[in-house]
Amino acid sequence: MRSVSTNILLAVISLSAAAFICQFRGDEWEEKLRQGLYRLTNDSIPNYAKTLVDEKGIPYVHYADYKGINAGNQYNPTIVGNYAIDYSRSLTDKKDPAVEVKFRNCINWLMANISYKENYALYVFNWKQPFYDSVGSPWTSGMTSGRAIEALTAAYKIYPKQEYLDAANSLLRGFYQPIQSGGFTYKEPAGYWYEEFADSNMHTPRILDGHIYALTGVYKFWQLTKKDSALFVVQQGIRSLKAHLPGYDMGNGWSYYDAYHAVSDKKYHMLLTGQMKELWEMTKDPVFGNYYQAWQKPLTRPYLYRILKEKNRSGLILYFLLSSVLFVGLYLLYHRFKNQRS
Repeated sequence: MRSVSTNILLAVISLSAAAFICQFRGDEWEEKLRQGLYRLTNDSIPNYAKTLVDEKGIPYVHYADYKGINAGNQYNPTIVGNYAIDYSRSLTDKKDPAVEVKFRNCINWLMANISYKENYALYVFNWKQPFYDSVGSPWTSGMTSGRAIEALTAAYKIYPKQEYLDAANSLLRGFYQPIQSGGFTYKEPAGYWYEEFADSNMHTPRILDGHIYALTGVYKFWQLTKKDSALFVVQQGIRSLKAHLPGYDMGNGWSYYDAYHAVSDKKYHMLLTGQMKELWEMTKDPVFGNYYQAWQKPLTRPYLYRILKEKNRSGLILYFLLSSVLFVGLYLLYHRFKNQRS
């Protein structure tokens, strides 16, 4: 009887400890477990856009066949910009020659692949992306220009070459090009919206995080240069964002991913919540603070409560797996201690 009581106590302690640990690490570990389950069972949502890195440290994407569209292997300037920004942050923390080479290679790629027009520049995608098949080819992207501008701004801070600022300034002028004329900007009375997937047919998804990445990239350039044209782009983007944000709010603490009201998965909801916090800190505008607090609320509920409510299979497996490991560990420690005393 004492043994049964002891095991029950150990089980309660294990379940409680697992809940406590998952509250802080559950989302991160759950995502890793989910990816492992996908690979193991070939189940659930396949990865149609797998990012790989070449020998120079430059990322490229393998786009698997989806909706009858097979883009194959493509160097996507958005992803190259993302990697360049990540490399620059690593160099800020610690000088690493290997990372520095990768950063330079990404910046050189971004410089070499800009499409210069009459008095502006942007990035042109000459292949059809599979996720929004209403967007034709060629297409361009405000998010891409914003990420590239941020990467070039970071490059100038590390290696102060005028060519980086010149390229960023040309990309900035692309934000003034209307979408009807081959740009990516919706010029509306409410402000400027910077489209992530843009072509002149105007059937575009207005992806929320893409617009935000576009304007925050320009904001980093404005912080460095204090150019009025950059500030104007940021201000117009914020005006448009504030006007459209109600359409991305489900009203229950969760967000929509795009204007078609695709519900954000957990990864993107966490991303959008972080962007609201960044905008709140950047502008001091309470509108963004209110959205941050509303969208953060579901993420701060107890992890165990969330996975039960969501019927989250990966989360439940993680919780019970962790509980079992803790129980076995405590059981072995208890009996080892008991044997030493007897």
